[in-house]
Amino acid sequence: MRKTSNCRKSTLSHDTQWKQIDWFHINMYVERLQQRIYRAECLGNKRKVRNLQRLLVRSKAMMLISIKRVTQINKGRKTAGVDGEIALTNKDRFKLFLDLSKLDIVKHNPKPSHRTYIKKKNGKLRPLSIPTIRDRIYQNIIKGALEPQWEARFEPISYGFRPKRGCHDAIARIFQSCRSGSRKRWIFEGDFKGCFDNLNHGYIIEQIKEFPYSNLIVKWLKAGYVDNSVFNETEFGSGQGSIVSPLLANIALRGMENILGIKYKPVKSNGKIICIKY
Repeated sequence: MRKTSNCRKSTLSHDTQWKQIDWFHINMYVERLQQRIYRAECLGNKRKVRNLQRLLVRSKAMMLISIKRVTQINKGRKTAGVDGEIALTNKDRFKLFLDLSKLDIVKHNPKPSHRTYIKKKNGKLRPLSIPTIRDRIYQNIIKGALEPQWEARFEPISYGFRPKRGCHDAIARIFQSCRSGSRKRWIFEGDFKGCFDNLNHGYIIEQIKEFPYSNLIVKWLKAGYVDNSVFNETEFGSGQGSIVSPLLANIALRGMENILGIKYKPVKSNGKIICIKY
């Protein structure tokens, strides 16, 4: 981290300085902080959780990782928001890092998203909301601090939009559940109509009220979008295309199994603790 803090005084070009960043140690630093947030939440140490979240959000390491993810890794890296800004070269990425390092994320005022549409398999159009590149970077930073806390709260068999989980894990879980025991099993497949578009802002805000940067999330929820040069307010929903939206959707849906009366008990299997529905 000392390299990145002194890089402003370097005579090297921005392109060279970006290439010389020690990504291995930066990723290790962020992952360790996220693990500490997760452990603190599991232990119920709310104050420590908030302190660690502030430390992670303010770290240059998290900012660098977020810039790299938004401008180099994500599929939408070439797509600009309403301000038209993109960063496709190392020079642009490092300059963006220097610019954002001078700013306070708490004082950030999000711009409205750019609304575009993609065609679905059934021929209908799916609306996508594209935030500005700076909003996407800040969203990735906030997600990095908020997600470990909620990973300690989410249901054990929830797989959608969660780190290191995917549809194959869900398929494997269904297979294991169906083959065990002699009782008949049934599977229900459902879909939420316009899930992202109809998320309840009030409920989400209530769930994250203890998060140190909850006000910034509220700003994103209320930022609105521009569709065909017309500004539209957002009283509900969180646009698809926003980095933080999948996490907010999971937060909004948490507790659904309690309403349905589904509970789990810990069971050991091959030395590992798994959760069985009853």
